[in-house]
Amino acid sequence: MRPALDLPGSLTRPAVLAAVSEYFLPITLSMTEAARAASEPLPADAQPMGLLYRPALLADAHTRIIDRKLGVDATVQRVALVDNLDKRGVLRWENFARSGLPLQRLEVQPQPGSRFEMLPASLADARLLANLQKDFVDWVYRTTSVTARANEALKVYAGPDVSAAEFRTACAEAARAARDKEIVRLTAALDRNLTTLQDRLAREERELARDQVEYEQRKREETGSLLEMGASVFGLGRKRSITSQIAKNRLTQQSKAEVDESVEAIQQFKTQIAEIERRRAEIEQDANDRWAAVVNQVTEISVTPKKADIFLDHFGVAWMPFYIMHAAGRMVEIPAFQ
Repeated sequence: MRPALDLPGSLTRPAVLAAVSEYFLPITLSMTEAARAASEPLPADAQPMGLLYRPALLADAHTRIIDRKLGVDATVQRVALVDNLDKRGVLRWENFARSGLPLQRLEVQPQPGSRFEMLPASLADARLLANLQKDFVDWVYRTTSVTARANEALKVYAGPDVSAAEFRTACAEAARAARDKEIVRLTAALDRNLTTLQDRLAREERELARDQVEYEQRKREETGSLLEMGASVFGLGRKRSITSQIAKNRLTQQSKAEVDESVEAIQQFKTQIAEIERRRAEIEQDANDRWAAVVNQVTEISVTPKKADIFLDHFGVAWMPFYIMHAAGRMVEIPAFQ
């Protein structure tokens, strides 16, 4: 809290070292939006008193992380805005990490009529800033990584831009292709035998149909011959030789034997076919179970950058804009940027 009209800062802009970059964060919030964002309700008598720039250390770098095998090609941005720099330059960068700063809109000049706080000694120390720049790059190198997914059994890899669902789908498709290839290899001999047996079965079934027709015909002929022989005994027809009747009976029995042989062969073929189909189904089920388990063999791999792939985008003094308002007998300073 400051006395009324005792404006903070000075209209004179402090000089920044020539070797140090200087940036001005843009104003991205209206005064009302800034007050709402800062949870600082504006009373009815609030009076705008201008704009104040406070100095901070801005450090910004992007890192390119590439791993062709794992399918990683990612860019990671790391930004720190240090608004309370120790004069010894001792800091933990993670405590000042920021996201969402409008770095693409950094300005090269302040807003006209603005006021400025004094530049702390730490931001006017060229050696200290050089050491901090190196330390920031080292911090980015140590703490930046992305996570890739890998299924080594399936040789499926994906970078952080691929969702878990998409990666699982890719694994399932690879496992399905590998399973199908394995089943073809393991069942090739069975399929050849199955085709042979099915062909033999079809031929035997056709032969059975012919044998059954012949057998029925032989039975009719034998029955007719018996009736004629009976009639001849009673002098009602031509005489029939018993030798002829025996011959017809023999042919009938031979036809029946051929039918029985075909029926037995067909049953054997069907039994063999069923056994091959059972063995084939077991092979398929075993392959399904094993490859389904392989789909879940997923590991996460942390991929880190090379130090040469870290690129410093901004490093230097960043002036942060604050609205100055006089309200309820006190001076209020509210960040004018998000």
